[in-house]
Amino acid sequence: MSKILSEFHFSLRYIDGSCLRSPASLHKELAFILGLPPWYGRNWDALIDCLSSIGSKKDNVCLHWDWVDGKRLVFSIRDFVPENADSSTLMSFLQAVADANCRLAQQESLNRIWIEYIASDPKTT
Repeated sequence: MSKILSEFHFSLRYIDGSCLRSPASLHKELAFILGLPPWYGRNWDALIDCLSSIGSKKDNVCLHWDWVDGKRLVFSIRDFVPENADSSTLMSFLQAVADANCRLAQQESLNRIWIEYIASDPKTT
């Protein structure tokens, strides 16, 4: 019997590409889709702390994350139009994900965070 990729192996969270226009809108979206606690600081350091917690069954603060060792958290950014995104927000988000993945590796967690972009044609938006 062959293995198939299933929700056991990844957890997909959709982000609307328009959220990349400002840090405030992205943090608001991430707090909602991950189920972050009310005390989430809505800044990049707080995001790194929350994302790197997915490697711990005990310390995970993401309410909408079912811990499974080796499971991937995939952020799917839909309707991504690079010209409409704030480059500083996008780069800070990418760096936060990279830093969280480094922490997960240091914790010897097999969990990782991926980002995929689903572009839209700017002429049709």
